[in-house]
Amino acid sequence: MADWAWKPEGMMFVSLAASLCLAGQTPQMTELWRLDGLDSPESIIADGAGGYIVSNINGEATERNWRGYLARISADGELVERHWATSLRAPKGMAIHEGRLFVSDIDHVVEIELATGTLLSRHYLEGAGFLNDLVVLDGVVLAADSANSRIYALSDGVVSVWLEDEQLAGVNGLLVEENRLLVTTMSAGDILAVTGPDRTISRLLTGLENADGIGAIAGGYLISQWPGRLSYWAENTTRSNDTALIFDEVEAGIYMNDLLTEGERVLIPHWQPGEVSAWQVSCGRDASTDH
Repeated sequence: MADWAWKPEGMMFVSLAASLCLAGQTPQMTELWRLDGLDSPESIIADGAGGYIVSNINGEATERNWRGYLARISADGELVERHWATSLRAPKGMAIHEGRLFVSDIDHVVEIELATGTLLSRHYLEGAGFLNDLVVLDGVVLAADSANSRIYALSDGVVSVWLEDEQLAGVNGLLVEENRLLVTTMSAGDILAVTGPDRTISRLLTGLENADGIGAIAGGYLISQWPGRLSYWAENTTRSNDTALIFDEVEAGIYMNDLLTEGERVLIPHWQPGEVSAWQVSCGRDASTDH
């Protein structure tokens, strides 16, 4: 494999010294706002201009109904433009690179001009079955294929398989850090780390049922679990396989999909009932662990 230069993009390396949760603590989350009236929202990304873009599947996850769209919302949760970009089949993960927004759309990655919402290109990823989260690493768009234990790469319009391994079964969330790529898997409920030029896979955590989105915050990680749980995990603790349950909204029918962390805030799309919520994160109480 080619050498792997770590140049993560679209990340905010924020000092979290004031909000680090100490050993035995778990984050407290205070709701800031909630926007309803969306259509199966799956993912959210900061737009670089103070607002956010939300992918709306507007149907079933693999329906290919061409009703999917991207909406723009403000920092305080107001709907700015519902149908900012349209003619998508079932849009999910998003990533930004050099003024372009890349969106996973079942077996394509759609390239959109960030300034206007104009669709520029549809890149077909041959063999892909269920594209999910996207990130950018060293100028390359990486796409998780949940159906095929595979991560694709898209660079200058050229598609390749970046990593394929049975440990990636049900691969879903991706998070680029300074020296590694973190991966969540739904099948085993793992958090995996991919490191080095050989793309070595290491298991950091297991048994986190239906692990979905992942974001770094408060000295640890928030992980959404399909359909409706949110957990917190701090690496390098005395019991590193412990997680603390933050929310369990399964019975209430409030789904937890991909999530976005930035500073001391987290934003969560809820496929059902069609909402996006924003939360302030702080620390305080002792954690009661689940695993």
